[in-house]
Amino acid sequence: MTIPRSRSRSALSLGQLRALEAVVRTGSFSAAAKDVGVSQPSISNHIQGLEGRYKTKLLVKSGYSVTPAPALKALLPKIRAALALTRDIESELARQTTLTAGDLRIGYSTYQLAIPRISHFMSRYPDIVIEARALATQDILDLFENGDIDIGFVTGKEIPAGLDGELLMQSRIVLAAPSDHPLATRDQVTWTDVAKLPLLQRESTSGTRRLFEGAATVAGIKPKTILALGSWGSIATLIRSGLGLGIAMEAELSERDGCIPIPISDPALIARHYVVWQKEMAKVATVEAFRASLLEPLGVPANDVPAPT
Repeated sequence: MTIPRSRSRSALSLGQLRALEAVVRTGSFSAAAKDVGVSQPSISNHIQGLEGRYKTKLLVKSGYSVTPAPALKALLPKIRAALALTRDIESELARQTTLTAGDLRIGYSTYQLAIPRISHFMSRYPDIVIEARALATQDILDLFENGDIDIGFVTGKEIPAGLDGELLMQSRIVLAAPSDHPLATRDQVTWTDVAKLPLLQRESTSGTRRLFEGAATVAGIKPKTILALGSWGSIATLIRSGLGLGIAMEAELSERDGCIPIPISDPALIARHYVVWQKEMAKVATVEAFRASLLEPLGVPANDVPAPT
C-alpha cells in the first residue's frame, strides 16, 4: 500500500522553526535553549530532525559558534516573518481570552428580560462587539443549528435538546388587557372565557404562544387568534386600541404598555425563560463570561463585580 506523501512525514513545526532561528540569532545551541526555554538536547533534536528530513545542511559549526549555511540564509527572512505572524496570532488569541476583543451573537425573544442582561454584560466588557437580534424562540433555535448564534434567550418548558443553559426566570402566561376592560376586575378567568375572546398573539414560532396553545388544546379549547405579530410592542399598541386581548408572559408587561395581566385559571400556564448556548461553545471565553454575568446582580457597577476566573 502506498502511503500518501503528506501523511508519511510529520509536518514542519513551529518548535523547529523557533529552535533554528534562535540558534542563528544567539550563535549557539546552549544560548538558543535558554532563549526558547527548552533543554539543549531539545534544540539539537529539532535541528537534526530538520536536516535529516530535508537532507540539507542548515547550520555550520566553527569552534563554539554556529552560523547559517547558505541554504538557510536565503530562508531566514521567511522564517522570521512566519514567527512574527505567529506571535501576532498568539497575541490576538490572548486578547480574546482576556476579553479585550471578540464578538458575541445573541438572539432574544423577550426584550424586557434580555436587554437588561445584555446591557449589564456590555458594561462589564465594553470591547466585546455584540450583535443582538429580536426573534421568536424557534427561529433562535434554528440559528443554533446553523451555527449562526452564540447565546439565545428562549421560552419553553425546558432547555432545548442539544443545548446547555440556565433558567433565567419563570412567569405566568396571562391575558393582557386594557385597564378599563370588563374582565380587568376579575381575579382570574377560565378557559371558557378565553375561548370567546379575540386574541392577539406572537407568531407561530413563539415559545409563549406554543405553550399557551398546547395548554388550550389540553383544556379542549381552540383560541380565536385574530392577528399574529412579530413584536410585543405592536401587540400592546393594538390592545390599547381595543382590537383584542393579548397573550403574554406576565414578566413582559410594564406600566408603559398600558395593559394589565389577567391570570387564566390553569396551573399549566407557566413559561420558563432560559439563556442557552451550544454545549461545545461553553468554554469559549465570550460565552463563558456571559454565563458568569448571569449570576451577577443587575445594576452593580462594573468595578464592583469581580471578573470571572
